[in-house]
Amino acid sequence: MQVEGQGSGSTARRSLRYSWCMRNGTFILSLTLALSLSCGDDEPTRPEDGTIKVWESCAWEGQVVPELCESGLACTSHGVCAPTCSEAACPTFDGFEVECNPFETTQICELRCNDAQECPDTKGTELHCHQLYCIGDV
Repeated sequence: MQVEGQGSGSTARRSLRYSWCMRNGTFILSLTLALSLSCGDDEPTRPEDGTIKVWESCAWEGQVVPELCESGLACTSHGVCAPTCSEAACPTFDGFEVECNPFETTQICELRCNDAQECPDTKGTELHCHQLYCIGDV
């Protein structure tokens, strides 16, 4: 809406006045835009299939995703990419036993807890002891 301003002398001119709802709408739109731009890149992105390395987590948003593991690895039911052992020997960790056990259609290397119920540092996801085996947190 265009309304003549109430000024005197050199300050008298025509000016646009905005209604109350137009001012609030502009403010809300600006605030929404600013928030969306500031938060846009904070959300983590899913890793590409076949990129997760041995003993790292193959879980995404609480779900086990077998496609994430590199070839030659199997995503266990507890969300860790474990090496398969049908063709090769399992990796070793000082003070820990590693067993080659059946899993679905293949065999995988499974770490056993030591006598103190501890798991080795695999340089991957943190493992914890559960029923004699070292597992992930899925």
